[in-house]
Amino acid sequence: MIALRSALASLAVALAATAAVAADKPVAPSLKPPAPVARQAQQAQPEPGMQTGLPGLAPGGPSAAPDLTFKPPEGHAGADTRCSFCHTPEGWKKVSFSHDKTGFPLTGRHRDVTCAACHPQSDFTRPVPRACAACHRDVHAQRLGQRCDRCHDTASWKEASFGPDAHRRTAFPLTGRHAALPCEECHGDRRDRAFSRPVVACVGCHQKDYDRTIGGGGGALDHVLAGFDTTCRTCHGTYAFKRATFPAHDTCFAIRAGPHAGVGCRDCHTTSIPVLVAGTPMTCTSTPPADCLHCHAGVDGAHANVPGYLRSNQRCYECHRFAAPLPRLNGGRP
Repeated sequence: MIALRSALASLAVALAATAAVAADKPVAPSLKPPAPVARQAQQAQPEPGMQTGLPGLAPGGPSAAPDLTFKPPEGHAGADTRCSFCHTPEGWKKVSFSHDKTGFPLTGRHRDVTCAACHPQSDFTRPVPRACAACHRDVHAQRLGQRCDRCHDTASWKEASFGPDAHRRTAFPLTGRHAALPCEECHGDRRDRAFSRPVVACVGCHQKDYDRTIGGGGGALDHVLAGFDTTCRTCHGTYAFKRATFPAHDTCFAIRAGPHAGVGCRDCHTTSIPVLVAGTPMTCTSTPPADCLHCHAGVDGAHANVPGYLRSNQRCYECHRFAAPLPRLNGGRP
């Protein structure tokens, strides 16, 4: 209202001056001078809450410099300004960042982990350690090293992936029926997550199998009477105890190859098994000798023209000791 009155007073003075000039009369002074400039400027100030100028400009007016400094979103310290790297137009919460580009692909349960769980304060510029032990507590108390991925995958802790293929890197590769055994069969302390190294000697697990042969139990050869030691792998494989092989026997008579490959001990030694002395080479003597005629009884006709032929087990062995097929005798001599 005061500003309006001042304006009207000024207008009245101007009209009076115009009329005086026209009438050639002096202008009468105004009884009420206009409001001071400072007072007018004070009345021109905006009321509280009123917006002035453009967004980003200081209240002083268009002449003030705009504030263009980038301020990262809350919780994204040092983050890139390209929101589309991680977010989609559907919403802020749905993140579509491809972690494969970082060299650490997120698979299995790692996909369910929030970004802040590995990147504190959402600082994506700070390097994150990639070792398993950096995030996962070692329940094995460092007895198995810190390479969790050698036995586990990202799908679950309970299902270990340390199978026969991985076991080949140890001092005891798993082959045959050993590969089908559960871990607890050899690692009895698995439930304590210790996995201490078990014994690798055959008798450590097969002592009862060895003792079962005493007296020919179950039709097996009496290993004690024959002088066999407890190194089962000398004759047996990992798939089954039957049929056994005896590599040292080839020194005297080939049974791993040729026409006699795969024959059993009692197929030839029908009455008794020659006693072996562990750690000593075979003497290639047997009393009584191997019973060759047990299988080769009808050989008289084939030896009708053989000088010095005698139908006996010992003479069979003296001529056919290397088990070459007839008519080759004595290691290949016709």
